[in-house]
Amino acid sequence: MVDETELINIAITNIRKVLEFDPYKSYSGINNREEFKQLIALDPAFGVLGLDDERYIIARVGGNLVTSLHRKLGDMYQALFSYLLIDSFSLNENDLHFSIEVRIGERVQLRSTDGLIKKDKFNYRIPENWMNYQGIGFEIRSCYQIGDSKRIQADYDMSLVLKSYKILPVMLIFCNTSLKSPLARLSKSWELYEGMNSFNVVESITGFNLYNFLQNNSQTLKQEIDRIFTNF
Repeated sequence: MVDETELINIAITNIRKVLEFDPYKSYSGINNREEFKQLIALDPAFGVLGLDDERYIIARVGGNLVTSLHRKLGDMYQALFSYLLIDSFSLNENDLHFSIEVRIGERVQLRSTDGLIKKDKFNYRIPENWMNYQGIGFEIRSCYQIGDSKRIQADYDMSLVLKSYKILPVMLIFCNTSLKSPLARLSKSWELYEGMNSFNVVESITGFNLYNFLQNNSQTLKQEIDRIFTNF
């Protein structure tokens, strides 16, 4: 039985981690937006051009904050999905991960699935066209905003390695605003879903409507996001 209180705690815990992010840590002696604005005003390359403008400051420093927020939202969706898999298929945390090696540029990196359902755990909720595999390996993203060709290739190669083990690679991306070019490439190797289609897959295999849950708790989650931008 899904514990919705535990689910909302998972969501809030991941969102609040963004508050630990210091957008000014790379600038010695700078602790807030006003001090950063003064730093830009005195910069010989930027101050003369008027880039101490509030719009520039928000875009420059806020971009780092948004990157951190996106990462934590990715962690949030992964954690929510993991909880639902564990609950629905009587798994433990170790059951969720299948580790493989993939190459990123000159480096070999150990990658692990965000979720895994082995064949002996299949039930009536598994789609018929997935039944011929020895397992289903999931990669979870809030949004796919990676434009780096090496990282995209690594994701592509990960799916090929999973297939070599007869594991179906399934990528769930919960937003509708991902970069289109990487998704066009990855959809050739992953069983890839976006937006509401991803939420529908989660409901189909776990029996839990994650989208409705987020809608029902939207006000609470919005308050957490508001705290992040207010503190910035």
